[in-house]
Amino acid sequence: MKKHKFFTKTFLAITTLGLLWRYRQPIMEILQIIGDQKAVSSYLQGYGSFGPMVLFGLLVAQVFVAFIPGHALMVTAGYVYGPVGLCVVIVSTVFGSQVAFLIARRYGRDLIYKLASSELIERWEKIARHQGILFFFFSFVLPIFPSDLMCYVAGISTISPRRFFVANLLGRTCCAVFITLIGIYGMRPPVAFWIIAVVGMTTLFVGWAVYKKKESECESLIYLNRTRP
Repeated sequence: MKKHKFFTKTFLAITTLGLLWRYRQPIMEILQIIGDQKAVSSYLQGYGSFGPMVLFGLLVAQVFVAFIPGHALMVTAGYVYGPVGLCVVIVSTVFGSQVAFLIARRYGRDLIYKLASSELIERWEKIARHQGILFFFFSFVLPIFPSDLMCYVAGISTISPRRFFVANLLGRTCCAVFITLIGIYGMRPPVAFWIIAVVGMTTLFVGWAVYKKKESECESLIYLNRTRP
């Protein structure tokens, strides 16, 4: 039964990624409309040399404010500033995520329930309570997770600040590179980019499935050891 679930999840992941590849053009058009990329580009360019600093502030803020279109900002960062924009995206998102984690660790539920949905936080906390670096890495790179919310969840979990930083740095960097490159390529990435992206996402989904399978097996062994006379 477990093996069947593993292959089912893998098949669904590959199918989803295939559909994303097939309809990548309309998806990119929708992203541009939602984020109003041209308007944001003009806005940032209006600040001249201070544009990257404004971008940094916006990207930090989007970790805390749900309606700021973070992915659209990342694409715009690559489009307007190229490799410099990529560096700004990585530093700002890692910094913002670490600040969110430390706020949750310092002030606890009383504050974070005012910043985000308490129901969502409690739901994800049950899953993430005793998880480590690998789990939170996946929470930043897989779209099945509310990545910004997971910073608060990590803050009230048992993971240490140092271990969360490792997961934060690796996960946010992977996400930033993929999304910002779309802008660096002038909104028209080559076919090789999409092939690498599909292979990379498929690998991550399979890795997540393997991780969950091993975790389930470990929990079963712990339960059996506890119930033995």
